[in-house]
Amino acid sequence: MDICIKGARAICEAVGENPKQINFLVAELGLPAWRRGGAGSWRALPEDLKRWMLQQRNSHLPIANDAQAPVLTDCKGT
Repeated sequence: MDICIKGARAICEAVGENPKQINFLVAELGLPAWRRGGAGSWRALPEDLKRWMLQQRNSHLPIANDAQAPVLTDCKGT
């Protein structure tokens, strides 16, 4: 079990994004990753990344017939 994911490549791989975009993802899209003192390797918690992915998905689900789109709070692996 990973407690912390370290490095832009590993973090972005976990959420399906390009590691070159990590600064944008953190600053503009709220990706929950940080660097100690603003320098060094990026770090993120797996549960925070999962929560961020769910928020991203929910914000992009289509809304049909002016009804509220369902807000899904968990995803189960198969």
